[in-house]
Amino acid sequence: MLEPMTRVRIVSRAPRLEQVLQRLYRLQLLQLDPAVGEAEPTLTAMPGDAEREARADELRLLIARLGGLLELAGPSPTIGEASVQAAQVAAELDAIAPRIESLATRIDELRTELAVLPRYLEPLRRLLPLVPELAELDEQQLRALRLDTVALVLNTSDDGLVEGLRTALLELVGNRFELVTTRVDADVVGCLVVVAHDDADAVRTLLGREHVRHLPLPERYERLSFHGAVSAMEARLRDLPNDLEVATTDLQELLAPRAPAWAAARSRLLAELAQLDAVEQLGATARTFVAAGWTPTAKLRLLRHELELAASEEIAVEALETRPGVEPPVLMRNPAPARPFEFLVRLLDLPRSGSLDPTMLMALFLPLMVGVMVGDIGYGALLLGLSVFVRRRFAASPVVRDLTRVFIAGSLWAIVFGFVFGEALGDLGHRAGLHALWFYRGGKDAVEPLLLFSLAIGAAHVVLGLLLGLWRSALERRGGELLERAGTLLALGGTFGLAGIALDHLPGGALVPAVAAIVVGVVLVIAPGGALGLMMGPLSLIGTFGNVLSYLRLAAVGLASAYLAIVANQLGSLGPIWLGVLVAALFHALNLALAGFSPMIQALRLHYVEFFSKFYEGGGEPFRPFGERAPA
Repeated sequence: MLEPMTRVRIVSRAPRLEQVLQRLYRLQLLQLDPAVGEAEPTLTAMPGDAEREARADELRLLIARLGGLLELAGPSPTIGEASVQAAQVAAELDAIAPRIESLATRIDELRTELAVLPRYLEPLRRLLPLVPELAELDEQQLRALRLDTVALVLNTSDDGLVEGLRTALLELVGNRFELVTTRVDADVVGCLVVVAHDDADAVRTLLGREHVRHLPLPERYERLSFHGAVSAMEARLRDLPNDLEVATTDLQELLAPRAPAWAAARSRLLAELAQLDAVEQLGATARTFVAAGWTPTAKLRLLRHELELAASEEIAVEALETRPGVEPPVLMRNPAPARPFEFLVRLLDLPRSGSLDPTMLMALFLPLMVGVMVGDIGYGALLLGLSVFVRRRFAASPVVRDLTRVFIAGSLWAIVFGFVFGEALGDLGHRAGLHALWFYRGGKDAVEPLLLFSLAIGAAHVVLGLLLGLWRSALERRGGELLERAGTLLALGGTFGLAGIALDHLPGGALVPAVAAIVVGVVLVIAPGGALGLMMGPLSLIGTFGNVLSYLRLAAVGLASAYLAIVANQLGSLGPIWLGVLVAALFHALNLALAGFSPMIQALRLHYVEFFSKFYEGGGEPFRPFGERAPA
């Protein structure tokens, strides 16, 4: 259901501004709209206040700092008492920020080093077997030989770059060097250059030039020998996890005790900032301020009472008539069992204000359709158990809570239709003596009644949609739509009559009324469109008949699921028992996965395309009450 909305105007003395805004923020019953406009020509905007603007800027900065610190603190903490003032929070942050920044920087550096260091180390390790004699020498021995080693990693897939480096070294130091390379992967080449000590600085300068695209070793390893760089990197990699854990623990010990108070302070500061920003929506006279907006009609009396308390009755709350062309915001309010289905309606679009909210109808039909398609006690019970598990495991997510409730409803209907069709894990229930209350889908005579049952559901669903559309057209006096929908209903009814006569379910005397209904219906559908209606009217009718036939997917998906389960059981009876059980379990797991998604997707498609297209009008703007928490 869509909650009726009332536009209100609130007028009070200027000194009561702060108390009124605080109460409105807490109540979350009023969506503020600009008070100054064509309907209020005598009002002016609230006068600018440099102090208020400076305060708002201060709060924004403080809120951003608190948000960053709370993000570092990890999962959302329990909000404590917000007893501190903004100045106290700012002073505390100024005092503790250097320590936090130092630790956070340290953690970032350690994580970066832990991720990057293996990229250097792997090429050097691969070079070790290529220069065994050199790998055994340490820095002191290399200095005694007057040799230096320069290791680097080339980020290239082009082997020509190595040859270019060799040519550049020849031009720089002649033959007084040794270059050893190995390809680590398609884009990385490890290189080791051995040069005389007197030439080392010139070689390093060459490697720093832009035309040699390389990844220089970190500064702490750059001047170590080949053997020393590898050993130092390996030792560093062993120490890094412990260093990172220590730094992370220190940061958490610093943040954790303060996080609840900071979360509370941030919440209070957000409220204060929202109230400061709300002033821009208000209008003013010489001695009063004026607020305007929307509130649920059922809450108007509560809103008036609360504001009178806040302003010591120095306030007037007046209900206004809705101006032509102005759409009220939309607030969906449905009974608890139907509420999870609001998410699926909003997934398509929010209903337009004054139109129909299809949530209750979706809550009735969608699980039933899922149940028809799954139609198995075993699969229904398994889906029910999985839905309950996911709901408990991810209870913090509103979307998951709503979706699991939808799946629970569908699973219960699947169990119900499992008894109707006499199915439990395919034909296992049938073999065990489970009798179908109506017919068994695995039987040879099941196709015809299942198809007719699916068409009956489709006919009822589409006709209901047309009746709702007809009602809306009559209420809003849209004559063309009224004729078109009435004609569609007549043509559809006549077609059903002809089908009933053909199947001997109706007497032959119904033929003339059925044909007359079709003819009149076609005329009514064509009439609103004039000449264009001669082409579009019949196409629209064909589309409506196609909508009804689309519900045959209920039978198709259901039969596919039933036969896949039967095949799984038949394969399970072949070969060794352990192999049969394994194969059957795999097929049933696949069928269960399909039963968890395909019926839901098909049912949603039938609602969005076949059902909603007959009456649903989207494009509504959601009700956003002042005080509603925006996503952090």
